[in-house]
Amino acid sequence: MRSAAKLSGTAVTESIDRAVGCLRQTFRTAPDAAGWYHYLDDPQPGITASAVGLFTFGLAGLRFERSAEVVSYLTGEQRLSPDGGHGGWPVRTTNGFPIGEATAWVLRALSRPGIALGSGDSVRLGIEWLRAQQNVDFGWGSYRGRPSRVFLTALNMLALHEAGAEGEALTNAQRWLIDVQNPQTPGWGPLPGTEPTVVHTSMALMALSRIPGALSTNTMRQTAEWLLERVEPGVHVERSTTVEEYDVPFDDAGTPAVFQNSLPHFAGPLALSAICATGVVNPLQPKVFNLVTGILDTQLESGCWELPRSPMRPSVWAVWPFVSALSAVRGAVLSTPRSRADLLYPGCAIIQSEDQPQDLTRQLLIRNAFFDWLRSKWLTLVLWVVALLTTGIPAVLLATGRFSMKDFLTALILPILLMVFQYAWDHRRPPARPRGNP
Repeated sequence: MRSAAKLSGTAVTESIDRAVGCLRQTFRTAPDAAGWYHYLDDPQPGITASAVGLFTFGLAGLRFERSAEVVSYLTGEQRLSPDGGHGGWPVRTTNGFPIGEATAWVLRALSRPGIALGSGDSVRLGIEWLRAQQNVDFGWGSYRGRPSRVFLTALNMLALHEAGAEGEALTNAQRWLIDVQNPQTPGWGPLPGTEPTVVHTSMALMALSRIPGALSTNTMRQTAEWLLERVEPGVHVERSTTVEEYDVPFDDAGTPAVFQNSLPHFAGPLALSAICATGVVNPLQPKVFNLVTGILDTQLESGCWELPRSPMRPSVWAVWPFVSALSAVRGAVLSTPRSRADLLYPGCAIIQSEDQPQDLTRQLLIRNAFFDWLRSKWLTLVLWVVALLTTGIPAVLLATGRFSMKDFLTALILPILLMVFQYAWDHRRPPARPRGNP
């Protein structure tokens, strides 16, 4: 059955531009701070949100004009260890206590090409901080000693990889992720032994796909297909992972305190990014195209998408996953940001410039179908032409009295023989394989 799914590079690019335009409009500065907060209408920038905002521009392949201010703010907020050998980043509510959730995002932002000029020392110290916080089981929690979580382990792996920190920490984390994969399905849950979710499977797959040989091609394909089967166009969250919440105890100037962490998750866009990241599942599928359409159709006028628990407030967490997904599909499917893909059937699409006439696809299909039919049926066509001529001429002669019935029946011998030959040719058996071959 033919599919009518289409993907417009112009629409995708305009959606990405609106999203980063939202970030440009909500950029905030304060004394010694520049960037964004989780809620984009908050006037006071935060460390993690500023890193995520800067990272989003990199995903879109765009340069933020005030990135130097954000980098200066982020590097100035790094908290060094007493010996100065490493340093992580806190969030606003941990009062200077560094945690992995912030450090990983800052590293990802500072590691984007062309963004972090002059921040080499901060990146190096951040890498060492993440390495020092790896648990003895080789996963990561918010800091060393906190329970290892799949999302944080995958996030830290991505941060280390993007920062160029290959080595033992990544290799060990790879083993931990593979060991905690659900034994019944090719997926991951938030913690070892929990039911798999789209969000955590997507993050684990993205992290492991960056490491050559971490997963076999067949395993990556099975996991990507598992994700594709569970996501629905226009439905961006899964009920069990709309928000991932857990407590993070920390030391607040000698006083025990608890930070109640709350991570909003968008399962659909993350799955789409992971599917494209593996490169083992053909993105030319109706569902992939429909997932993109679902993202485009649900974008708000502000440029971001709706945050489930706070639908009236724009959030940086409701921007970056969608820009990631749209950029990933644009890179995997479209030849240029302004091209169009017309899906013929799964695995096959015509990709052309959107400046071309709208009926070009139809013309190509008609012409190619005609020539394909001629190439495959040329012998049949020749035989039928000969049969029609050798039948039609005697029939005309018979009708005009120049042929007797006996002559007419004799003339039909050749067309009948040609039809028998054509039938036998079309139904001939394929040559037998030699014995011993599979």
